[in-house]
Amino acid sequence: MNTIGRKLETAANIAIIVVAILFSAVIIQKYLLPSSNQPERAAPVIGKQMNLSDVNWASQPKTLVLALSTSCRFCNESAPFYRRLIESVKGKNVQLIAVFPTETEAGRAYLKELGLADLEVKQSPLANMQVSGTPTLILTDEKGEVTNYWLGKLSPERETEVINKLNS
Repeated sequence: MNTIGRKLETAANIAIIVVAILFSAVIIQKYLLPSSNQPERAAPVIGKQMNLSDVNWASQPKTLVLALSTSCRFCNESAPFYRRLIESVKGKNVQLIAVFPTETEAGRAYLKELGLADLEVKQSPLANMQVSGTPTLILTDEKGEVTNYWLGKLSPERETEVINKLNS
């Protein structure tokens, strides 16, 4: 092999190594390292007034808002907990409201299918309530100010925490 051929082969090998290193760096950065520029998930702010119209917050000392979606797998899986929740607050000073981003009739039909027809249903864009995912539970006081919230499908311990907060 002549000198030019060896130089071309060496240059090609170096180029392949550089591309492989760059490709590896991109994969590591994209999939293995935490990203600091990803937007944070919206979450309710403790002490902030809920942005939900047509709710009489003062009618009860506590209101639990359930932000749900008819297409949410975790909402479906949480239905037994929501049934226990409804039972645990019957006759107590707690208002329960299910909020859907879709029309209220679709929300009512969905809740009826899950055996949760006792919930009051409202329609609102979830972003208006600082909610970016469902299910999200938001506990408010009689002024409609957020006192606590829970995101996602809850563990049994977190479910107990919610029921205890409502009954305290």
